[in-house]
Amino acid sequence: MKKPELLEVEVAKRDLIDGLIKGIDVITAFNDDTVRLTASELAEKVALSRSAARRYLLTLVHIGLAATDGRSFWLTPKVLNLGRSYLDSARLPRAIVPFLQRLTLQLQESTNYSVLEGDDVVYVSRVNAPRLLTTGFEPGTRLPAYTSTAGRVLLSALPDAELQAYLERIELVAYTHLTILDKQQLLRELLAIRVDGFGVTENQYEIGLRGISVPIKSRRGTLIGALSVSMMISNSSRAEATARCVPALQAIANTLMMWV
Repeated sequence: MKKPELLEVEVAKRDLIDGLIKGIDVITAFNDDTVRLTASELAEKVALSRSAARRYLLTLVHIGLAATDGRSFWLTPKVLNLGRSYLDSARLPRAIVPFLQRLTLQLQESTNYSVLEGDDVVYVSRVNAPRLLTTGFEPGTRLPAYTSTAGRVLLSALPDAELQAYLERIELVAYTHLTILDKQQLLRELLAIRVDGFGVTENQYEIGLRGISVPIKSRRGTLIGALSVSMMISNSSRAEATARCVPALQAIANTLMMWV
């Protein structure tokens, strides 16, 4: 059966449900920095009146997606069902897991499949290394693309005009004292990834963490994501890790190219 093409659809404003859009904004307003929100805090974050923000929050409580102590509100585990609906319905995130399992078994490191969404990289599928302490990011984790190896691999594949626009609008924030904050240096690294066909980063989002990543493309050459390995820097040198992991990553990426 022929794989359906993705279409860009022009939608008239009259066909949009503003309440649904705002409801999603309300849910995504909760993050690592704001696990709990009052109605006033939410109103400020998503440009609502306090009364409207409170109604949205009470609606989430009513359907079980949020809880409250009477003042603050927080999301409940039921919100995970939203992400699970995507994973259950999307073919590639489910189908790629056996390949990640094979890669993790071979390398004894945690592996991920990631995609670029806006200016962020989103980790979609993951297989943990068979050890007590694992590294990397769980499915659903969203990071600024420039802070992760997978994100840089995906950014490097953007057309020149899109990459330049990204660099112009993005604000580089230091997540560690080694995070790249110079846009020209970041551009040089992205262009090097284009040439090399893989990326390696260390200490960019978290001290002690190394990532190695390669792009995944379809048979038509369309970029469909990034395949990556996460590990502690202390386990091996950069050169040793690159020599061990890159061929394995590229072999799986080439297999996926024939499959998707």
